[in-house]
Amino acid sequence: MTTLRLWRLFHRPGRRDAAGRTATLATVAFAAAAAIFLTVLGGVHAFIRRASPDRTLGCLLDERACAPGALEAWLHRLADPHDPAQYAATYVLFAAFACVLLVVPFVALAGSAARLAASRRDQRLAALRLAGATRAQVTALTALDAAGQALTGALIGIVGYVVLMPAIMLLNFQNEPFTAAQLWVGVPALLATVAGVTVLALVSALAALRRVAITPLGVAARQTRPLPARWRALVFVTVLGVAVFALANMQLFAGLSDAMVYVVLFAMFALPFALVNLVGAWVVAARARAKARRPKDAATMLAMRRILDDPKRAWRNVSGIALAVFVAGITSATGGIAAMAAPEGTAADDPMLVFTRDIGTGGLLTLAFAGVLAAVSCGVMQAGSVIEQADEYRMLMLEGTDARTLDRARFVEVLTPLATVVVVAGACSLLLMWPLFAQLMTQPGSIVMFVGGVAACFALVMVGALAANRVAAGISVTGLRRDD
Repeated sequence: MTTLRLWRLFHRPGRRDAAGRTATLATVAFAAAAAIFLTVLGGVHAFIRRASPDRTLGCLLDERACAPGALEAWLHRLADPHDPAQYAATYVLFAAFACVLLVVPFVALAGSAARLAASRRDQRLAALRLAGATRAQVTALTALDAAGQALTGALIGIVGYVVLMPAIMLLNFQNEPFTAAQLWVGVPALLATVAGVTVLALVSALAALRRVAITPLGVAARQTRPLPARWRALVFVTVLGVAVFALANMQLFAGLSDAMVYVVLFAMFALPFALVNLVGAWVVAARARAKARRPKDAATMLAMRRILDDPKRAWRNVSGIALAVFVAGITSATGGIAAMAAPEGTAADDPMLVFTRDIGTGGLLTLAFAGVLAAVSCGVMQAGSVIEQADEYRMLMLEGTDARTLDRARFVEVLTPLATVVVVAGACSLLLMWPLFAQLMTQPGSIVMFVGGVAACFALVMVGALAANRVAAGISVTGLRRDD
């Protein structure tokens, strides 16, 4: 049988199984990731157009590439102390930083979508290998599945980006709203995003395929995954300590240029955050072990055993909120900066006041995007886990476990790592912000903004978890196992 024939059999009309449902969830995740990434990229593009004398990237990077007369007019604007153009380049820098921050959950969500789709595909392809399918056929089927889901999701994401554009145009930055021309990233950027999402899906799917190609029995059988090692925590604490020390002693970088100081600052914030992903699974596993020793009820015991069965999966389900909490810390400080930068008598259109106010607005917008990404990631991955474990849920219900206990177990399975992530990421964010903004972080407004931002993201993720329980409600007790 040809590869194309096999692929058509797997996707024939009317076929409804767990693999089809996980494929739909993966497509939704790809679409959400692409839509939000393109929206943020559109913001960067808008600020680049505003900061460039002739509204082109080439002119921004090289003055010799500017259109005739554009540079002279721009220099005239910069000479005016009341013109917000003097902060235009800084807007680009901060917008690019926000975009880089959101690349992390974007890649995590897209990678999670690929792993979600591959989870059921592995079992199906393993069966094909046992039935005599060649390695080339299995590889081709995997590539077709992964590329098709990613491509479909990315195209839907482009539609979502266009739909979101009018809402972004309502926002005011630099005392003026965005225009459609500023937010439109162009066809090359759209094609690059589609290609990037597709390649990411292919890499994740083909990496998972190695187990099938080498030993299909290893995939078909249930294997216990080793728990994360303690060295992860040691590395994280060491790097965090170095970053806090560096931020508390900025005079060490007095001889550097302004651009290099910005690079150092971004590195000091980005590196510890990146390492949260390294230590996250270990912290979640440690917390689950502690609760598993003295579970207060059957639901807690079941949830902790599921977490310990695969701590990395439990971490991935809620890892998106780590960035959201991190951004909430930065946003709370920027809100305080805006308040302190507005002494009595300052004009409403003062460039410095507008700039600091826009920093707070941009931080809140980044926080909103990070929260939505975290909620979508949690909801999709948790719903995927429910679909994957449908047989186990049916057997537990047939053995007498009531649906309420299973619902609570799924809820605790998300709540435990979620609370752990909030504590770790929140503490990390506050430690990094404290050396630079200690006075601001103790202001009531900053505290309220930080707690409110974290609470909003927490609520969004819990909505995603509750949506997964809605998926579980469709699991029938009378359903049959695939091997019956």
